[in-house]
Amino acid sequence: MNRFKSIWMVPLVALIFMACEEDKENPAFSDTDVPRIFGWSTVNKYFVDIKDSLKLGMKVSPENGATYTWLIDGVEVGNTKQLKYKFTELKTYDVRFEVNRNGVKNYRQAEVIVTKPFVPKEYKKKVVGFMTRNGSLETINLKNITHLVISSAIVDENYETLVDTVFTSLNIPLIVKAAHNEGVYVMLDVSGQIDLANGGPAYANYGFYNVIKDEGMRDQAIATFLKFAKDNDLDGVNIYLNNATEGQGILKADITSAFFNAIAEELPEGPNGKFFYTATVPGGWLTSEFAPLATIEAIDWVNLQPFRYGAPEITEDAPLSGFKDLAATWEGFGLPKEKIVDGIPAFGLHYKYPNDGTTVGWGNMWLYTSYDSYKSILERDADAYTKNKLEVDDGIFYDGHPSVQAKSQYVLDAGLGGVMVWGIENDTQDQSKSLVNKARATLGNP
Repeated sequence: MNRFKSIWMVPLVALIFMACEEDKENPAFSDTDVPRIFGWSTVNKYFVDIKDSLKLGMKVSPENGATYTWLIDGVEVGNTKQLKYKFTELKTYDVRFEVNRNGVKNYRQAEVIVTKPFVPKEYKKKVVGFMTRNGSLETINLKNITHLVISSAIVDENYETLVDTVFTSLNIPLIVKAAHNEGVYVMLDVSGQIDLANGGPAYANYGFYNVIKDEGMRDQAIATFLKFAKDNDLDGVNIYLNNATEGQGILKADITSAFFNAIAEELPEGPNGKFFYTATVPGGWLTSEFAPLATIEAIDWVNLQPFRYGAPEITEDAPLSGFKDLAATWEGFGLPKEKIVDGIPAFGLHYKYPNDGTTVGWGNMWLYTSYDSYKSILERDADAYTKNKLEVDDGIFYDGHPSVQAKSQYVLDAGLGGVMVWGIENDTQDQSKSLVNKARATLGNP
C-alpha cells in the first residue's frame, strides 16, 4: 500500500509545483529603480585584435523605458544594448556604456586594448619573470621581461585530477593576451606544493614525485597540464619537480629522467611557433636530486633558485657567491652555459631573533624569520633600492640594485642564458627603483 501512495504522490507534487510556477508574476519595478547592467568584464579590460571588431552585448534590468549610449574615448558610437566597433589604431581606448531610465542613470567603463599579431621582443639575455597566484596584470610590468611564467599548476597524488589548474584569482586568457601584445612569451609553471613567498618546496612533500613514480598517474598528469597549456594559448611549460627522492635521500634518476623524457614526447606545437620546455631547480642540499635534467636535450633552459642560503647565523639569503656557485654546479653537471638562467629574489629574509636566551637553530629559525616583499621593504625605506640590507630588527637581507647589477653583470661575463625573478608581483612599479627593470637594463635588453 505504501508503495502505491508514493507513486501517486510524485505527479501530485509536480502538479502543485507547476501551479505555483504559473502563479508567479514578473517582478514589478518602480520608475526610480536603478537599471542594473550585466555581462560587463569583471576586470574592466577588453582585448581585440586590430583585424577584428569589438563585439559587446549587455543585459539590463529593468529595461522598460531605458535608453542606451556607447562611447569610445568620449565620442558616441551606438545607442542599443549591443556594440560592434572596428578600431583603426594600435592603442588603448576607453569604452563606456551608459543606461538612462526615467532620468536614473548607470554605467560601466573599461579599457579596450587593440592588439597586433604576436611578435616576440628582441633581447640579448632572457629575463624570466615568475608570477605567483598572488599576482595580477596590475602588479607586474611586461616591458621588463622576455618570458612570463605563471605559477603554478600543482601536481599532487591526493588530487582527483592529479593536477590543480584552477587559477581562481588569475584571468589566464587576459594575461596571455596582454603579454603577447608586448611580445612576451607566457608559460605555465607545473610544481608540487611550494611556498609562494620564496618559491621553495614544501618540506618533505612528495605528492608530485609520487605521481610520476606511477606510469599511469604520470601520463595522466602530463596530459592534463599540457592540455591546459594548449587550451589557453600558452607558449610552454616549466616543470618544478620539488623533491625527487624516495624521501630518504635515495635518488631515482631513472624515474626522474623517464618523467621529463615523457613530457618531451608529448609537447604540442606552440601558438607562436615555439613551445618552450624548461625546468626550475633549487639550490642547497637538494641540488643533486635534479642533476639528470642537465642531459635532457629537449629542455630549453633551467631556472636556478640560489635562494634560501640563510643559516641559523644571521646572514644573506641569496648571496652573490651562491648565485655563482649554483651556476658552476650546473655547468659541472653538463648543462650548457646558455641554458643556465640564474635566479634573483624579489623578497628579503627578515630576522627577528629572540633576546630571552632561546637558542636558534635549523629546527626553529623559521619561527623568528619572515620573507618580506621587495615593495614592502621600499615602504620601510624609500632608498632601500640603493642597498642590500636594512638595519631593522636583526636585519633584512634582500637584493637591491647593487646586488641585481652584480648578478646581471656576472650573467653577461660568464655567458649564461639570463636571469629569472621570483616573484615579480613583489617588485615595485616605480621603474627607477624596480629590480626587474635594473636587471633588464644591465643585461642590455631594449
